[in-house]
Amino acid sequence: MSKRKDAKALARWEHDTRQWAIDTGRDLALDLYYNRDRAARPYGVGVVLDPSEKVWAEVPVRFNLDWTQPAKPGEQAVPAVRPWLVTSGRLVGRLADDRLHGYRWEHAVGVRVDLTAGREIVGLDIQGQPTLMWSGPGIAPMVVAAIFHLYGIAAMIEHPGLAPLRAARDWPQGPDQLERP
Repeated sequence: MSKRKDAKALARWEHDTRQWAIDTGRDLALDLYYNRDRAARPYGVGVVLDPSEKVWAEVPVRFNLDWTQPAKPGEQAVPAVRPWLVTSGRLVGRLADDRLHGYRWEHAVGVRVDLTAGREIVGLDIQGQPTLMWSGPGIAPMVVAAIFHLYGIAAMIEHPGLAPLRAARDWPQGPDQLERP
């Protein structure tokens, strides 16, 4: 593919992923607020769930402690996008070393979030770990889960980090609108 086609394909993927993540995050926030069970979904991360653990979403994100792809000269190295499972008990993903890496919610002591289109991140402070950062347009369900576990059910309605889930969409409505003249 040419650089232009690559850029268009990436913009389309980011738009579609962002739309899916916002819709999924909004649905998750409402399900948690109203104490509704989420429908079981198949997932590909390959983790065995604990007996009472529920799958909330599988999200495509970058993780700061993952190995990066070698960068071309003049480009910045960026971790690969990998699927992470967001559950009622933890976050789990399979990294470049082909091993599962997981972080339990009960060990989280702080969170920073941003759902601004193009800057989507969640930074989780876990006891005894460096700050864990996930990023990418698929992050919204992970942000909802982190805020729920750290701040409780009322945060699904009140937390400012979830405002983009409550607000009208402020990003372009289709991949064709993502091009710049």
